[in-house]
Amino acid sequence: AADIAPQLGWAAESVLEERMAGGDWDGALRLVDAQRGNRQMARDHVARRRAVLLTAKAMALVDADPLAARNAGQEAVRLAPDFVPAAVIAARAYFRQNDLRKGTKLLEAIWKKSPHPEVADLYIRARPGDSTHDRLARAKKLQSLKQNNPESNHAVARAALEAGELKLARSSAEALVRQEPRERAFLLMADIEEAETGEQGRVREWLARALRAPR
Repeated sequence: AADIAPQLGWAAESVLEERMAGGDWDGALRLVDAQRGNRQMARDHVARRRAVLLTAKAMALVDADPLAARNAGQEAVRLAPDFVPAAVIAARAYFRQNDLRKGTKLLEAIWKKSPHPEVADLYIRARPGDSTHDRLARAKKLQSLKQNNPESNHAVARAALEAGELKLARSSAEALVRQEPRERAFLLMADIEEAETGEQGRVREWLARALRAPR
């Protein structure tokens, strides 16, 4: 039914779900293209769907075929520049091809639009051989691109803790607590307290606040 009449919503959606469940990303993309040809969906909705499917395709290919994953991810980013998973998988494919510059550029661009912890983690750990201070420098670069932002403060606090820069870790984590008093902020403060003072009473106090805080 979907082949004969792609405009039939119930048929197209059922087939699309089946193809996605089976990992047939190219088949799913062809179906969305057929819907576009029949003008059954708004252009922006089609673009978003294609971006999501291309991202899924890239995720499936990144280990076996980084070049194909990169191409699919790049196309997804073009269609949905604010879609974090697309930028992350495209950058990961670039890193698999040892192209640090292009992968880094992609992550910096999405960070400016949509700061996200997964972007920060991939960016900070882009070079496996980096020292903890190298990673801290990269976290600070992210912070310079998006100042006064919870994700920036979290990235710097975590990297500073790993680098043993406890004063910076504490100040960044305290800024995070003020901006976003959630579970992760209090858990981070507990880790910093443990590393800096070792005072178990204060560590338990931060952990208790984490238990009561929203995730």
